[in-house]
Amino acid sequence: MRIRIKELVIRDFRGFSNERRITFGDGINVIHGPVGSGKTSIIQAIEYALYGTQLEVKERISKLVDLINEEVDETTIRLTLSDGSSVTRALRRSGDSARETVRAIIDSVVIKGEDADRRIIELLGIDDDDFERFVLVTHRALEALVYGSIVRRSILIDKLFGLEILDNLNKSLPMTQIERLITELRQRLASIKELPEITSKYGSIERAREKMSELRAEIDRLRGEEEELSKAYNELLLKRNELLKGLRGVEEVYSNYIATRLRREGIEEELSKANVRDINETSIRLRLERLRDALIERLEEFALVKDAEELEKLVITNDNLADALERLYTAFENLVKLRDKLTEDKDYLGRVRQDLELQAESEKASLRELEGRLAQEEGRVREYRDLVSKYGEPERIRRELEELRAKLEKINAEEGFRSSLLNVLQYILTTHTDKCPVCGKSLSDEDYETIARRIKELSSKEGMESIDNIRDRINELEKVLMRMESLRAIVDDYEAAVERAREVKSRLEALITRLETIDSSIRDLDKRIQTLMRFINEFRDEIDDVDKAISYLKKYRELEKLRAREDELKKQLASLGLDTNTVVKLEDDIKYISDKLTQVRNKLSEDSAELSRLELILSRVGLDKEDPSTLRRRLDFLEEFYNKLGRIRAGIRDVQARVRDEMIKLVRDNVGPIFKTLYPYEDLEGAGIEVTVRDRGVVGVVSEYTLYAFRPGGRKVTVSRLSDGQRLTIALSFLLSVYRATSHNIDFLLMDEPIPYVDQNIRRAFASLLARLVREGLVGQVIITTQSEDLMIDVVNAARNTGINYRVVRLVKEGNERKIVQEP
Repeated sequence: MRIRIKELVIRDFRGFSNERRITFGDGINVIHGPVGSGKTSIIQAIEYALYGTQLEVKERISKLVDLINEEVDETTIRLTLSDGSSVTRALRRSGDSARETVRAIIDSVVIKGEDADRRIIELLGIDDDDFERFVLVTHRALEALVYGSIVRRSILIDKLFGLEILDNLNKSLPMTQIERLITELRQRLASIKELPEITSKYGSIERAREKMSELRAEIDRLRGEEEELSKAYNELLLKRNELLKGLRGVEEVYSNYIATRLRREGIEEELSKANVRDINETSIRLRLERLRDALIERLEEFALVKDAEELEKLVITNDNLADALERLYTAFENLVKLRDKLTEDKDYLGRVRQDLELQAESEKASLRELEGRLAQEEGRVREYRDLVSKYGEPERIRRELEELRAKLEKINAEEGFRSSLLNVLQYILTTHTDKCPVCGKSLSDEDYETIARRIKELSSKEGMESIDNIRDRINELEKVLMRMESLRAIVDDYEAAVERAREVKSRLEALITRLETIDSSIRDLDKRIQTLMRFINEFRDEIDDVDKAISYLKKYRELEKLRAREDELKKQLASLGLDTNTVVKLEDDIKYISDKLTQVRNKLSEDSAELSRLELILSRVGLDKEDPSTLRRRLDFLEEFYNKLGRIRAGIRDVQARVRDEMIKLVRDNVGPIFKTLYPYEDLEGAGIEVTVRDRGVVGVVSEYTLYAFRPGGRKVTVSRLSDGQRLTIALSFLLSVYRATSHNIDFLLMDEPIPYVDQNIRRAFASLLARLVREGLVGQVIITTQSEDLMIDVVNAARNTGINYRVVRLVKEGNERKIVQEP
């Protein structure tokens, strides 16, 4: 069960004497009263009852004893919650301090002392630090989110997330002390070096000493003038208070008048500094029309036909300048997206080109390797081909060898027979036998003559020469065949390498063709990108300038309303008995004295700085006995130590950036939906928060929170470019996101004077926001304090219009007495 506040009873608490009781209901509870009536005291009493402490006490603005009414020595606070639990705290004065007793009833059980504090935290689900972060909403928190600088906003958001420890850790580093020591050493070294500069500037040391005396006299004079101006300034403030005193009902009108006047003067000064003199709707419309026509031309050139057609339908008038600007921005962003897409395509083609170049280099390497191998084997391949040319292919040589061997075998057989026959015939002829030793035939003289002739024929060399020729031919062919067979594998590899080289060349040519095509595409893309870049840069400068002009135009229109409002408030003041001429003169005098006082203080600061410089340098003339080299070594050591601390600080900032980003993830998804719930208009589609990180080199990364809204089409708009009401909605959306992202049992928000502004548009926007956040169930109970009657009325009207419950508690101040009047 989520807890709301039911009743608060206080006795002798701060400015309230005796016992006072306030009953709170669901919905919106408005506590209204003038300055000093005790509105903030009510909020303080609630916080103190729950946690036994209070924000101003923790920030050392006040002490616990200050919570006790000045006329008594004891105060009592009792707070009843919606679940029936209650807590009672009593403070008794004890000298300059106070002693506390606490008693709580939770689940019908009475608990006292520290156990009570612990059980209350368990019941609520958050401690006092978290309570002050996102349940207690002060105008300081909203101002920091809505109007604060980026640094101030980041510090506040860190506190909401409980991350201030990192910033505190950074601040705890003794950087300032070491900087002071380094500065002192540098000044001592510089005084030695700057002495010639002093004598050059003032002519001599004596003249410099005279200048010191003159500066002291001038400083005394300026201090006297400062004192007189301060006195005059305070007298004017008292005069203004006296002027307002006794005029009933004039305080709020006067505050509105002063605020309106200051706002008017601020806008006039802003426009003057911006050198904005003549601006009107017609001139802006003409510029927007030129931008529209130029944008249409580019959209058509780059085939964004749909966007071009939409813009062609856009009719720009003096009444729709802001909407027309947003339409142009949306179409322009599409052109930027196209530029980004073309850049991505170019980058992709660049990567493809790199891959292809690597492939081409690989193919070239393969080709060089193959060509090297071919060149290496070319001689042996040529030898093989010469052998083929001379002897034919190996198969032919083998056939010829077979034929020659068969022929040789036949000739050898015939030669054997011839040799045997020759031997027999020679035997017969030599022995002159009567009969043939082979067949036994009787031999005649004629037979012997035939034998002798036959021996002569058989002894011929022709047969032997034929055998030798055949054998030589066989030997030759066998050697050739053996050589060709040894070369055959080389030739086969050579031919395979030739084929592979042909394939590699083919692939390389294809790669080169693709590279040429990609190069052409990249050049074309680059040309289109450059064309787009030039147009985008020129168009962005122009449209941003028009955006500024529209902003200034709004300022002009606001200025007119402020002047009218100022005149109206003057009349109201006059009707209340206040002379506006006297008021204006008084405020002008206050401003004049304030400006004069600032000038005197600036001059006093300049003269004091110059005097300090002269005193430092001249005081060391002839007095600094320490050797400059010793000072230099000491300075080097301190600077090295300072740099180490700087690296530590950079490391802490890096951790801070990463932790901030992680914390943002907890609430980022809720900011947009809550904003859409609270913001009913169509000019903004959502909101968000992100961490922007910038690298500062040696200093390290610097992270900052950025709040922004989304225009239709998705364009981000930072909070600084939004109206007050839009800023307020984003701030509350973020605070509620943190509120919802944290696990707790609280269903109420406390808002102490959240918007001390007088602008009626801001008041009404804020009132509507409160009503919507209750109606949509984002929070069940809101307790808000305000001194503005107009804001109270706006909140009541918003609650009535949305059908939610509301209560009004009026605080009345009569002298030192404060009363509580609770309207039914």
